[in-house]
Amino acid sequence: MVSSAVMQRLSASDLEGALRFVAEASAETGSDPFPGPVLEHLRRLVGADWAAYCELDRRRRRGIVIVESPEFDVDVVEDERTFWRIVEHHPLCQAQRRGRFDALKLSDFHTRRELHRLEVYADWFRPYGIEYELEVGIPSPLDHTKTFLFDNERRDFTERDRALLNLLQPHLIQLYKAAAVRRLADTARAVVEDGGEERGVVVLAKTGAIEMASPLARRLLDAYFPRGRGARLPRVIGNWLRQQPMDRPPNPLSVDGPRGALTIELDRRGGTRVLLLEEFAAGGQGPAALSAREREVLALVRDGLRNAEIAEALWVSPATVRKHLENIYEKLDVHTRTAAVARVHGPG
Repeated sequence: MVSSAVMQRLSASDLEGALRFVAEASAETGSDPFPGPVLEHLRRLVGADWAAYCELDRRRRRGIVIVESPEFDVDVVEDERTFWRIVEHHPLCQAQRRGRFDALKLSDFHTRRELHRLEVYADWFRPYGIEYELEVGIPSPLDHTKTFLFDNERRDFTERDRALLNLLQPHLIQLYKAAAVRRLADTARAVVEDGGEERGVVVLAKTGAIEMASPLARRLLDAYFPRGRGARLPRVIGNWLRQQPMDRPPNPLSVDGPRGALTIELDRRGGTRVLLLEEFAAGGQGPAALSAREREVLALVRDGLRNAEIAEALWVSPATVRKHLENIYEKLDVHTRTAAVARVHGPG
């Protein structure tokens, strides 16, 4: 809820501008929450020379996402090296580390004369012509911070600018969440269309943590990595991911287990990393050769479900169910549903 003091600092035109920004940003249909045009609209609304949206992993000291408006012409490698060297001395970064995500200005912490005496000014602000900075964040843990930065060369930001960003902050949070939902939906749809419905699917967040996992993927991860923890990838998979080349197709990972082998493939879809998991049981024929998904299908057949009902229960198409049954019949050397169930589960 926005306080009356904040509202008093904003004019009718400010409020209209904020509404137009929210409407424009909400109309975005892509997986990026704050693409260049949206950030440029926000920069003009605030009245800044330069704006950026950054997602950082401050524990591992690496960048995840950066969008700039306008773009800076800098040496990216040297720029990152300098940033991570001065980040602990940056007043606004330190405030965010202490849990302050509301709009804050450099001048909240230092006068201009005091700022000019600091190493962070000499190494970071002065080379880019920055004298004044305003930040607002999306509340986040240190391993995935999300921050908007606004910089000026000649004028400090006003209380109006601060009030405007504090007014917009809840909307920025919702815009980020909406984009995350779109990204998951788009990725899941693409995987299903490419036949991924037959395998376990894991969608990775930008940090490398598990953002979404299908029920089959969860069961396979639990079976092959019993010490797994929630959203964290097993160490074996994490190490394998870090070794995958960016300039050629990734190599699959195979993990042996008591039931057979788990094969994991990496699929990069529009910047989103997706893991596709498939189990291959020991032995080429008989009940032991059935995959985890084929066992699921057969268990539902045993329960008396028809193909359309199995498809609905597993969130796959009826054609996929038919294909699974064909594979089951071939592996079990049978020709009917009843014979397949009897071969695996015994006579009914």
